[in-house]
Amino acid sequence: MRGSGEDAVKLRNMRGSGEGAVKLREKCGSGENAVKLRKMRGSGEDAVKLRKMRGSGEGTAKGRKMRRSPALCPVLLLCLILPAILAGCGLNGRSGSTIRWVTYMDSNVPLDAKEVIAAANAISGEKIGVTADLEFQSTEKINLMMASGEYYDMVFTSAWLNNYDKNASDGLYYDITDLVKTETPALYESIGKYWECAMIDGRIYGVPVLKDMGAEEMFRLNADYFEGEKGMEIPERMDGMKSLEPFLKAYKQDYPNRYPVAMDKGGIPGYLNFVERIVDGIIVIPYPDQEDSPGNGTKNTALAQAEVPTVLPLWDCEELMDRYRLLHRWYQAGYIHPDAATIDSTNADKSIPVRFGVAWKGYMGYSNPDDWGFQVKTPTYEGPFLSRQSEQGSMIGICAACSRERVIQCLRYIELLSTDRKFRDILAYGIAGKHFNYLENGTILQTQTGFDRYGPRLYTTGSVVNASVTSVSEKVPGDPEQWKKVFEEYETDGIYSQTHGFHYDITRKESIITALRAIYSDYATELRTGTSDPDVVVPQMRKRMEKVGIDEVVEDIQEQLNEWFASGH
Repeated sequence: MRGSGEDAVKLRNMRGSGEGAVKLREKCGSGENAVKLRKMRGSGEDAVKLRKMRGSGEGTAKGRKMRRSPALCPVLLLCLILPAILAGCGLNGRSGSTIRWVTYMDSNVPLDAKEVIAAANAISGEKIGVTADLEFQSTEKINLMMASGEYYDMVFTSAWLNNYDKNASDGLYYDITDLVKTETPALYESIGKYWECAMIDGRIYGVPVLKDMGAEEMFRLNADYFEGEKGMEIPERMDGMKSLEPFLKAYKQDYPNRYPVAMDKGGIPGYLNFVERIVDGIIVIPYPDQEDSPGNGTKNTALAQAEVPTVLPLWDCEELMDRYRLLHRWYQAGYIHPDAATIDSTNADKSIPVRFGVAWKGYMGYSNPDDWGFQVKTPTYEGPFLSRQSEQGSMIGICAACSRERVIQCLRYIELLSTDRKFRDILAYGIAGKHFNYLENGTILQTQTGFDRYGPRLYTTGSVVNASVTSVSEKVPGDPEQWKKVFEEYETDGIYSQTHGFHYDITRKESIITALRAIYSDYATELRTGTSDPDVVVPQMRKRMEKVGIDEVVEDIQEQLNEWFASGH
């Protein structure tokens, strides 16, 4: 059945191997079981081989070298095709023109969500004949949905939630490589070079959401205190975390019983962004120095490809160890609360003068004095760092069980979000005149109703870049050219990953990695909060990790990375 055209695409989305394939054939045929086919794929060595033999697009199946399977009987043939057909028609009575889109929400569903979605559907229904049943779900519910094989059309996926690389490698998302180019060329053009972060073995299984694609680290400082009372200058850019120490020392001298650094058990936001995390914070590759970075518009040039970077366990990464040492020094100096490793959140304490943030050039969300009770300045101190992980901050995956026509509907809906600003603003901010208003410079200002009744995070409902820029107030307007400047900065000052989109296939060493993560979790909180001395606890961690095989994983990653570079990436 390895033909071409639509059947080839369907079969690629229903692949299985070994014992998993046998179970799949036994299960197929009914509505509920149809959507579970994605969870029945094989594992282990057979699964890895199968991913390497994944096909490429419609009409290319003839060029793949595969063992021929025995002829399929009519009943088995029907079992394989029927689930995808049923899914394409829409399960549970869902009409073909309404797509089920499940996205992420870290709090309660917005009170006016239904009203806003209805307003958006009125426009998309008229313009492209597609409407959305948009659901805001928690991390737990999204994970449960994916694990159970529950049907959806589009889903929020990323490097940090509902892991894109793993799900795409496991065949949970549809291969859109060809369709996105032929059916939605405006969408394809709008994403540009950032399609690279969505590629698995040269194929595209998700749509990157254009937003802040690089991690830019910043301090959030109480300007009324540091500049107004102390007479200290807060520059636009500071030189690393160490440059903060004079500010911490000044506050501690004035308030010896207080702790100037906002620190909870999650650590400082973005504290690991200056290294590329191949396996969490356990196995990493440092970013190059800014002057040696393949930024400045030279990504993928000879400079970037000069040599294969070295994969390091955390204890061999001097930059990472120095960061942990710095945090411990701050802890000992009394800059960090002694109970930081057990504190859930410091957000309620507005007296803390030093916070950290991860955002982008021109971001004003940290700067509203009404939120904090004082003027806030946000100098950057690191970045922007750009990598596969940072560029995968928000993506949209399309279910592998969808029919070709259903996939096209999803892509057209995403294309509308990416090219029609007025439509995009509805799902971003709500209804104009109620939840937000347009200002004269083209930016928007949210109303109190908007804050209270509709405020999802921008990256969860489509392109951030295509949404209007927000203003803090009429007196403090946003810059309508903000995103143009952000992406220009990526080209001129971006510090790019040295791995060129490399994705490590963890299935080769999955059991060892699971053990490494369990060990890491025993130490991670005390390291990132500065509670423990890294020169004491990291050797303990190393001893345990070496026993379960970390050296084997590091060697395997390096081998894959060498092959990646040798293949011309």
